[in-house]
Amino acid sequence: MKTSILNKSCVIALMLLLSSTMAMATSYVSLTDGRLLVFPDSCVERQSTANGQLSFTAYDGTVFTYPLAEVASIGAQPSESLPTIESFSFKSKDNDQLFSDATGVIDGYTIIVDAACIGKWLTAAFTLSSDEARAYVGNREQVSRHSRLRFDSTQVYTVAYLGSYILEPQPSGGYELVPFGTKYTVTVHHLVDQATAVPRIDINTVGGVNITSKKYYVDAQIIIDGAGVFPSMTDSVQIRGRGNTSWSSDPNAKNPYRLKFADKVKPLGMKKGKNWVLLANKLKGSMLTNAIGMKAAALMGTVAPNHIIPVDLYINGTYKGSYNFTEKVGLANNSVDLDDETVAALLELDTYYDEPAGQKFRSSPLSLPVNVKEPEFAEGTTQLTLADIKQRFNAFVAAVVGGEDITRHVEVEELARYLLTNYFICNLELYHPKSTYCYYENVLDEENGLRFGPAWDLDWAFGYDGNHGESYFRDNIECDYFSILTSSNIFSRMRGNQQVANRMYEILRDFITRGGLDELCDYCTDYLNYAQPSFASNKAAGLDATDYAQQATAAAQWLRERADYVREALLATYQAMGDINGDKEVNIGDVTALTDIILGGIHDATSYERADVNNDSEITIADIGQLLELIAKE
Repeated sequence: MKTSILNKSCVIALMLLLSSTMAMATSYVSLTDGRLLVFPDSCVERQSTANGQLSFTAYDGTVFTYPLAEVASIGAQPSESLPTIESFSFKSKDNDQLFSDATGVIDGYTIIVDAACIGKWLTAAFTLSSDEARAYVGNREQVSRHSRLRFDSTQVYTVAYLGSYILEPQPSGGYELVPFGTKYTVTVHHLVDQATAVPRIDINTVGGVNITSKKYYVDAQIIIDGAGVFPSMTDSVQIRGRGNTSWSSDPNAKNPYRLKFADKVKPLGMKKGKNWVLLANKLKGSMLTNAIGMKAAALMGTVAPNHIIPVDLYINGTYKGSYNFTEKVGLANNSVDLDDETVAALLELDTYYDEPAGQKFRSSPLSLPVNVKEPEFAEGTTQLTLADIKQRFNAFVAAVVGGEDITRHVEVEELARYLLTNYFICNLELYHPKSTYCYYENVLDEENGLRFGPAWDLDWAFGYDGNHGESYFRDNIECDYFSILTSSNIFSRMRGNQQVANRMYEILRDFITRGGLDELCDYCTDYLNYAQPSFASNKAAGLDATDYAQQATAAAQWLRERADYVREALLATYQAMGDINGDKEVNIGDVTALTDIILGGIHDATSYERADVNNDSEITIADIGQLLELIAKE
């Protein structure tokens, strides 16, 4: 063995000597385990072999050492060609504000993409020339259709084989081994940055009649100008008023509207649907609330989150103001998209309780006001009766009030995401409750639980106190949200369920650590920058003089502080499976605590409950195995 190492040492030394006489600028070191390590001369102060080791010393003094027995060869160039990017795009299915796929143009090692979306965080879809290759930005691996980055400036992708690294200087100082491969610069041209106006919607009613009713539709023509960002269209449409406190019978007021098309259409490129809404954001200071709130709902992973596009609205040639164009919540493919609507039901908890008789009921217990938005029983398109829906919903409420296992009645994951979103943005609509949507995919299937969402009507959130818009993104940062939901009490009770509370904490933790909070805060400015011309027109018309540039900055700060507060509040009640010692973490300390319990140590009752890691009603060595698996996942 000593002879072979000595011989190999001599060979490596000879390689280094030959490389120096050939003025080799880079050393390509192939290791026996398949790794390729690249050491450019510009980064290496010296290289040597001694004591059976091959060493490279960087200019900052860092030494990289490898046993000669593990060195297969050293060369002046890589032994095989480098992998490449074959295709690069952003798909609308992976990006909630991108309504049509954006395909990149690859020219050599440059990729350029034109994207029509509000917000600059995007998830890329790409294919590589080899299954053995990986894509990286910096040292972080990028997974196609999964990894998310902010494309506000050029991003550099490196496509490398597994185990291939190169020594490079770092911006923060020093030298590190980073993935070695083919480098591509990716530049995204955001069409919203080039736009000088938001889309314009003209609605011209037949005969020029005014829209004065929330009940009766008026026939009209709609013309949508996408302003160079979104597709334009012209079509026939029906329009009527909508809303409660935001509605006025005065046709000159800035009213919200509902649009109904004869066939499914894709206005502004959005997913096909017949029914759409124009939100007026009538409350002073509320022009950002629904946009930011719906984005938060999307990033939190709630069901069927709405999309918001700012538009300037004209009716019969008269400017009405800056509006939000969005989907109407409903059982439809552009909202809650289900395979079979004949057994589904969409419910709205709302104190207005304004559906006709036969389309509403009050729950027992708690007397919650439940509007059955769909199905409309008179249409005869459903297998359900009001009694079917009432029975299922009452069973759910009774389980919550009785402290029973609610997982038989509700989809816990979706409930946790819905409650967390409203908690985080401090949405006071749930206080009444109002505008609180939930649905059954199949009322007749007992295994099919109640699903909460979509989130809706978010202008009574973000610190709004019910009196003046100046409180937006200023107040309620440390609001103990669930303590104020006393009128119905059901939401506080649901939050008190340990499984729901745990998932809320875990979702928020991931939202913060994986970039969701950063994306939401950036979106405040991205949306404002695009909508600003519309806000200026709205202000010039005497509709809202709020300084929205200042509010967007305040919004980002409010969201960060609110996230910290909610995280600490949820952490205080978090009981992680496997957290035997109660320190809110799952680590080797819990293995010690669990071992002590198994050996007869004295612990409190909560520790014993958490010690049954595999949930088989026994505390044995099997729980240690399960705990070690949990630690590995962490």
